[in-house]
Amino acid sequence: MKKVEAIIRSERMPVVKEKLRQMGIGGMTISTVSGWSKQRELHLQWRGQPVAYDLLPRVKFEIVIPDEQVDKVVQTVIESARTGEHGDGVIFVSTIDQAFNIATLDKDEKVVV
Repeated sequence: MKKVEAIIRSERMPVVKEKLRQMGIGGMTISTVSGWSKQRELHLQWRGQPVAYDLLPRVKFEIVIPDEQVDKVVQTVIESARTGEHGDGVIFVSTIDQAFNIATLDKDEKVVV
């Protein structure tokens, strides 16, 4: 099993969520997060005064899936989240050693399928 974590622009969340739902992803966790990367700050004006935002709002998807779905999920997120501008986001893929469903007592692959 793999865990795909995608941190993307907030405004792209509905599109990404719907594309993942259409491809049959059984469950996901979506959180509102904030942070920065290479761009560090966003400089805007508010009431005529310059304002620097150093923590930008983003959305984080967490999806645990069988190994064979990883490439398709990653490609779907890239295609639906990408605007072509700096700050589109990042995707991390990590290995999940064990998973348990508390209600059904299912274990590992049965939890995510």
